[in-house]
Amino acid sequence: MRITHRTFSIALALFALMSSGCVLKEAVPDSVDGLRSGALFEELAHMDSILFDASFASCDAAKANTIFADDVEFYHDQAGFTAGEQVRENTRQLIASCPGTRGITRTVVPGSLRVYPIEGYGAVQIGVHRFDEYGAATSTLAQFIHLWHFQHGQWRLARVLSLDHRAVNARP
Repeated sequence: MRITHRTFSIALALFALMSSGCVLKEAVPDSVDGLRSGALFEELAHMDSILFDASFASCDAAKANTIFADDVEFYHDQAGFTAGEQVRENTRQLIASCPGTRGITRTVVPGSLRVYPIEGYGAVQIGVHRFDEYGAATSTLAQFIHLWHFQHGQWRLARVLSLDHRAVNARP
């Protein structure tokens, strides 16, 4: 099954509507809140931690880039759109300066992570993450949406949306 730009855009619009409160609560089934636990939730939370550990702590570009699907697409509200090899090159450039050694950390905001299974394809993972830099006056908070494809027994990150970046008070 191939997820087209149109299908992906429609799915994202629906998720945005549901998460923004535009859909009446009475009309939304309880399952809309997504999985917050269980095997699939834990597996994708683990994949997320592997990706961001490789990108921010261990600074292993090869490991981070193996997580991306061959046709990965990355949508960023500030940096724009990148795909395929450009996503991998951007990852190599980020990791070359090893954010962790510069005091930059990325954490998922507790309680924000949700997983929505997609039959025959994989799952969507949404959440809020926070980027802190030691000594900085502010931190960055952003939402993310990851479309994971389960193929040949492995999870691969096919689509990434990183949006709503905003400055927040730094951690004390």
